[in-house]
Amino acid sequence: MKPGRNDPCPCGSGKKYKQCCLQTEGAQQAEDLLWHQISRAIKGLPDKLLTFEKKWRGPETLLEAWDDFTLWGDEEFDPHSPQMQLFMPWFFHNWRLDSPADSGEDPDTRTTGQAFLDHYGKQLEPLLKRYLEQCSTAPFSFYEIVTVRPGDGFVLHDILLDEECYVTERSGSAQAQAGQIIFGKLVKVDHVAILEACAPIFFPPVEKIALLDFRQQLCKLKSPPTPVLLKEHDYEMLAVYHEINNRLLHPRMPKLCNTDGEPVVMQKLIYDIPSAQMAFAALKALCIDSTEDELLAGAKFTAAGELHRIEFPWLKKGNAQHKSWNNTVLGNINIKGHQLTAEVNSDERAQKFQKLIKKLLPEARYKTSVIESPQAMLAHMQDEGQNDQTRQRRKEQEELNNRPEVRETIMEFMHKHYRQWLHEKLPALDGKTPLQAVKTKDGRKKVEALLRDFELRKTDANLPVDPSIFDELRERLGLTNR
Repeated sequence: MKPGRNDPCPCGSGKKYKQCCLQTEGAQQAEDLLWHQISRAIKGLPDKLLTFEKKWRGPETLLEAWDDFTLWGDEEFDPHSPQMQLFMPWFFHNWRLDSPADSGEDPDTRTTGQAFLDHYGKQLEPLLKRYLEQCSTAPFSFYEIVTVRPGDGFVLHDILLDEECYVTERSGSAQAQAGQIIFGKLVKVDHVAILEACAPIFFPPVEKIALLDFRQQLCKLKSPPTPVLLKEHDYEMLAVYHEINNRLLHPRMPKLCNTDGEPVVMQKLIYDIPSAQMAFAALKALCIDSTEDELLAGAKFTAAGELHRIEFPWLKKGNAQHKSWNNTVLGNINIKGHQLTAEVNSDERAQKFQKLIKKLLPEARYKTSVIESPQAMLAHMQDEGQNDQTRQRRKEQEELNNRPEVRETIMEFMHKHYRQWLHEKLPALDGKTPLQAVKTKDGRKKVEALLRDFELRKTDANLPVDPSIFDELRERLGLTNR
């Protein structure tokens, strides 16, 4: 039963219904009504604008605009490209045809939308006319999703203009997550804001760092930046968008490094040895966290009681990059009969092991090295991922990770990792630690973007990370959790 105007508000605020949620509901109903009116008014508008453009300047302008939109790259025009949802509004409301300098004619610098308004303005219904006027003045920008109401809309923060606005968006909000970034054009009519254009993918929160750097460049021209300034630097903005979009859709092979910062090159060093026992006696000290008895507990012996096979890690104390680590695994040593194999993941570690074995076991005779590039290693891992044996191992690993005691251990490790992160100098923060970066306004925004990115990646990867660690980090950094 709906409460009366003077009844207590059902939300529990203690206020009368007419002084509380009734006002909100009334505003929401008015907003929904205007949104539906706008949606009806602009239905079929893209087709009308395209038909007008073909009659006004001819069909070839579409391809010329596409070349400009793609910044004169080699991407051919494709009417089925996901980029159409971004390109067509840009073509209609932002793109202007350049007339040749020697044409002797005054260039018509109107956009398609402006020319359409000039031609049909008196015949258009007022709401459609106002919408087109707003399209012609509104710039493209980058928007951070602050909060989401799935199926209804979201609060967006314009990263470049530093403004917030609630946007009614029925479909796009269904999959959106707070912290993600949208590139597009926002059009406002009275109290309703609508995404006229939107890129086909959401950017992760970490991309906000590059966008804040771009904003700093704009601030050198005019501080704070204005919608007019953004429109004047339309192509610079497109360059930023394409750089991020291409990097996300077509990632380059990352430069893989081990925990000592050395380029990863997987290698197996193979030696002939006099006996397993002699090799073990010479190299056992390389496993600094286990006693001889502990290592031999997993060994295999011949019927005569002689050592036949044993495997143990090559360790060193501490780690230069991860101060919380007690040890670093430099490689793995496998001794079997008269052969020794050392597996390492860099040229530097391979050279170091070769020097060590000459000193500790001069009787060993080097035979060969088997080297696997990172590309080949990843391809091999992908191929392995398709077979039944690998799928079974993955299932067993997931079951192991889901055990309460294992999850607790992983969470404890992650807590230590993130606490140490506060003191690490990061390239994304211009070589500053998070604790140092938060001392400036932009630094605080960048650190918050990194934290939000951690949270979303943790959710996507289903990692056993206690969410409270991020609250703890924000408290240490003096950040408020939106």
